Amino acid sequence: MNDEDRFDDQLLEKRIETFYGYGNYQGKYWFIGMEEAGGDFKDVNHRINIWVNRGKKEIDDVAEYHIDMGWPEGFQKGAPIQPTWKGLIRTVLSAEGNENITRENIREYQISQLGRENKATCLLELFPLPSPSLYHWIYGQYSHIAYLKDRRTYEEYYLDMRINHIANRIREYQPQGVVFYGKLYEYSWRKITQQITNVEFTSTPEGFSLCRDSQTVFVIAKHPVAFGVTNEYFSQIGKAIAAQV
Repeated sequence: MNDEDRFDDQLLEKRIETFYGYGNYQGKYWFIGMEEAGGDFKDVNHRINIWVNRGKKEIDDVAEYHIDMGWPEGFQKGAPIQPTWKGLIRTVLSAEGNENITRENIREYQISQLGRENKATCLLELFPLPSPSLYHWIYGQYSHIAYLKDRRTYEEYYLDMRINHIANRIREYQPQGVVFYGKLYEYSWRKITQQITNVEFTSTPEGFSLCRDSQTVFVIAKHPVAFGVTNEYFSQIGKAIAAQV
């Protein structure tokens, strides 16, 4: 394999150390997931090059980034609703007191509000490298970096650094609500929260866990595309955040 058919390892390391997601750290509502989806080598390399061309930012504007990446239709009239974002948007709209939320309400929020640099939300990722699923790992094949040989080595090498950075940002900006989504990484969500507050999570009848300190409501939720998750589930999360502040 030629070097032009591999990732630029220096850029990969910079991405791992620097990139955390999209939106506004000063926003009221933060959503923290495991990682972005990605495709094959060509797709992921394109994503990383866009990040480089946009200034290697810690967080970026989600619409501008994805438009540069080649998905302008996600932010235009009639945009297809992104499945993961749908649940996050419903949470925000419910937290803001909206009832009878429609698909058009969600679509409009995706187009103009979600993950924008001067708006109310922040979308963070526990891990910075895109991957199509937990069971696919392309970086061992397309990189010389030893700790990218497999997913387990990568996660063990960088998990504590990423947890510490996210916890520090939460302490610094004190958002109103932080929703961790994806129960598979509940250990990491709890570890982030434990660096900020010693209040224990409690389980709700709706199936998510919740705690709060003097500044922030923390929620551990199912992933928006997990089997059996309903619209009402995320509406209840939004209402629970609003009720705690």
